[in-house]
Amino acid sequence: MKKFKFRLQRVIEVREVKKKQCQKELASSQEELARRETLLEEASQESQASCEGLRRALTVAVKAGQLTALDDWRSRQAEEVEARTEQTQEQHREVDRRRAALILAAKDKKALERLKERRWEEYRGETLREEQGFLDELGSRVGQSRKREITDREMD
Repeated sequence: MKKFKFRLQRVIEVREVKKKQCQKELASSQEELARRETLLEEASQESQASCEGLRRALTVAVKAGQLTALDDWRSRQAEEVEARTEQTQEQHREVDRRRAALILAAKDKKALERLKERRWEEYRGETLREEQGFLDELGSRVGQSRKREITDREMD
């Protein structure tokens, strides 16, 4: 009997490497997303602090230059929050793209593995038929041999 060999095994191995690479890229993107969310949270807190500082300054007597500086600080913080929000949203989209790539890579590999399993079942069925044919032939020859022995004894 010939040994089972799946001719697309190397492709399965390549797909496994691609799947692992996609997993690494997804993990990296998720880490970057967490980092950006932390930066966004810090920027939001700083923006709230700048607004609170401006509110306090409005309740006490301060110079116009100080109010202008506080308002500029508040504006910069608001812009920072907006920029960080956009970066975080973009990173969310990147995570989604990487997740979709991982799902596709896993599906590709799984499809080849199912094909391999079907081919294995075909091979196994063929092997069993060959073995059964051999056993039938062996049984037939043993039967004929016994029949000849019995016939030879009766003739003696």
